[in-house]
Amino acid sequence: MKPVVLIGFCLFVLFGFQRKSARMSWRDGHTLSWSDFQGLPSKGSAFSASSNTGISHRFTIKSTGIIDKSKSIIKANFYPKLSWYKPELIDEFTLKHEQTHFDISEVHARMFRKAVAEFHFTRNSKAEIQRIYKKIESSRRKMQSQFDAETEHSVNREAEKLWEVKVQALLHKYQPWAG
Repeated sequence: MKPVVLIGFCLFVLFGFQRKSARMSWRDGHTLSWSDFQGLPSKGSAFSASSNTGISHRFTIKSTGIIDKSKSIIKANFYPKLSWYKPELIDEFTLKHEQTHFDISEVHARMFRKAVAEFHFTRNSKAEIQRIYKKIESSRRKMQSQFDAETEHSVNREAEKLWEVKVQALLHKYQPWAG
């Protein structure tokens, strides 16, 4: 059947919305560099850097009212204009920490792709996709916060290494749902 309506929207962007051209999608083998951080540091922030990441989803609803899974596009994104660093406070560990934040968003994008692939949608697809998203987004936020707490925002190098291994293992686990 022909698609009736194409709905494209960004499900989550931490701290604001950006134009499509102002985001960078996660790509296997590509790592962030400091030149990707184009925002201005938050005044009064004690942090040395901040990466703004999120998940976007574009989908099509068929004339039956059911989502067309084959046209579902889910991406983990980095938002350069909302990401920043303080040159005098950063080092190689800081950049790895920020990369891990981006990787955590990619893990959750893969989890979202898996959930969409396995879900049996009905004519209530819009509400169903929102419920799936909310669950994934809640998990993503929780993991991001836990990562910062346990690593003390990249100060605890031992914890940082453990998290890097954990996130890489999750990327591997969800490899079948890579974008």
